[in-house]
Amino acid sequence: MSKIENRLNYTKNNNFFNYNAHLIMISPDGIVSNVMGNIVSDIDKNQEYLNFKQEFGFWLKEDEWFNSLIRHERDSVWTVPFMYHSSNLNDDKQYVSLAKSVKSSFTGEMLGVVMINLDLDNFVSLFTVRSKGSILLLDSQDRIIKTSGEVEINDINNVKQDLKLYGTQKGYFIGASDKKRYMVTYYILNRLNWTVVSVIPYEDVMKNTSSLKNQVLTINYIVFGLFLLSSVSLILYITNPLKLLIKDLRKKKIGVYSLGTKDITYSNDVNSIVRSFDHLFKRVDELVLKVVEEQSREQELKYEALKAQINPHFLFNTLNIIKWTAMMNGAGNASNMIADLGRLLEVSMKKGDEEITLKEELHLVKAYMNIQSARYNDSFELQMEIDPSLEKYQIIKLLLQPVVENCILHGLKNKKTGGQIQIGAQLEAGCLRIDVTDNGEGIDERRIHEIFNEASEDTGIQHKFSGVGLRNIHERLQLKYGEPFGLRISSFGGEGTTVSVMIPAMIKEEDNSY
Repeated sequence: MSKIENRLNYTKNNNFFNYNAHLIMISPDGIVSNVMGNIVSDIDKNQEYLNFKQEFGFWLKEDEWFNSLIRHERDSVWTVPFMYHSSNLNDDKQYVSLAKSVKSSFTGEMLGVVMINLDLDNFVSLFTVRSKGSILLLDSQDRIIKTSGEVEINDINNVKQDLKLYGTQKGYFIGASDKKRYMVTYYILNRLNWTVVSVIPYEDVMKNTSSLKNQVLTINYIVFGLFLLSSVSLILYITNPLKLLIKDLRKKKIGVYSLGTKDITYSNDVNSIVRSFDHLFKRVDELVLKVVEEQSREQELKYEALKAQINPHFLFNTLNIIKWTAMMNGAGNASNMIADLGRLLEVSMKKGDEEITLKEELHLVKAYMNIQSARYNDSFELQMEIDPSLEKYQIIKLLLQPVVENCILHGLKNKKTGGQIQIGAQLEAGCLRIDVTDNGEGIDERRIHEIFNEASEDTGIQHKFSGVGLRNIHERLQLKYGEPFGLRISSFGGEGTTVSVMIPAMIKEEDNSY
């Protein structure tokens, strides 16, 4: 008994010194041997204290829970709420009572019962209420053992009914009572089968949530603002150099290579673009200068052609007078020559399209050969082997006449008789190829190279009628149609020369004026 009392004193002084707690030792026959706690101080006289122990022991022997401990049916009993019901005490306080049997560790014999009674108010105060809600302590039958807080009891009863819907050990739900909403949190104490319930008005919970929500929104706005500012800064960092580049490009003019890179610092990426544009504009300027040179050259060629047409109207009218004078004097051959020459002059001075049909061009070649045959006493023969289907293709007017004249003046100049000039045509890969071949003395390879590469007309081959040489014809064709077209010359010394005219194969409506 002394050991048990010492242990109970230790427990009382260390574990329950801040609480209103009573420790009572009871023998198996219901005799109260010792009472520790402030209940002793409430009973001043020793006789009253002895009467309290006898009355309390008698009441215990009548209680079922005490007998169940004595009969070894249970090891411990919780009783809530517990009241002393003693005539010696005027206190109606409620306690949380734990009664536990004490047995011998050697024989297992029942030594007695230790009863610890803790003031229920002290017990519930362990559950601190930090809001306008309430804390409930329920027994195994969901009866309210104790409650504290500001929530009305009617609302607590209404919310408490919903606990039966949940069978888990712990959890929460939203309860309602009289149009009021509550956040209900519960936890079941396994050993006691009691339930601790927290009931907090929903609006109080949402106040904290709203505050947190506002904080989160504020943080989101700040993050979004920083992201937007970063994005705008990055976009400006990328686009500003491009805007400067566009501004410089608008100032760009032909012949001005610089884009202002000396005055403006671009980003690395834009620098490469600037260099590309500089290279592009330099290339454009080179092409423009080339086009200007080609146009200037074309104008020079036109000027040279126009020099061959000095007052053609006057010459044409004069030739007509000479023609009719020759006919009146019986000189028919001279009259025909003048008529052929008049036809050539008429075509050269005729305004309008520069192209005529191959058929028309061949008529002009025949007229020119008639004049040359009379001049050289028919020492030359003209042969034409042209497919009639090719006569409708277009050709630059007076293009073949200078080539034929070149054959007479240079290829056949030393041939007194038997001179032949053959003209043939064929389609070749989208091109119209016209071959003018003579059986003269030919041209060596070096001279052919000089014809196409001389820088001036001093040593070029020119015909007496128009003053336009073979090289000028070649350049004129390339200016008009492009690099693949022009003249091709092939010759073997002493075996004749072939001049091939390469032009695009384009059909022109036939003109029946010839």
